[in-house]
Amino acid sequence: MKPIYLALIALLIGSGVAASSVTGFGPIAFISYHIISTQNNITIIPANVNLGNLTPGMKGNVTVNATIVITKTDNYTIMLLHVEKLKKDFSKFVVEIMMEGQTFNLSEEHPSKVLQIQNGTYDIMITIYYKVSLNPKGDLNVSNEPLLIIHPAEHEVKHD
Repeated sequence: MKPIYLALIALLIGSGVAASSVTGFGPIAFISYHIISTQNNITIIPANVNLGNLTPGMKGNVTVNATIVITKTDNYTIMLLHVEKLKKDFSKFVVEIMMEGQTFNLSEEHPSKVLQIQNGTYDIMITIYYKVSLNPKGDLNVSNEPLLIIHPAEHEVKHD
């Protein structure tokens, strides 16, 4: 008779532990972090561009701001990404960048620009001028995809 009682007690204790794990016991700590390497020359606070719902033939512009902090004077490339995808959806897509008194455009024809940038903090104004194609054939639903990047240049700036 005792083995039956022992088995019943073990079953009750086991089910009590299982029930307690279902009724709110769990992790006591979570961790998230982002280590900014001291080897990086750039810290970026990116702009978020949302063109909203678009229809074929629709055109417009939008202006947003970003900030970069350069810790090493060097040549840097600013590049428009996904040019082939943009060509399929837009008949016009031009990005105007204003930075420290300089203004330049990036587009399908000229997707990158190399600049010599001194160390410092820069507020960048980005204006996008667009016109949706009459028959867009690319990715029709884009969400939080990188549009512009900056990285150290692989070649020197040519002075005109």
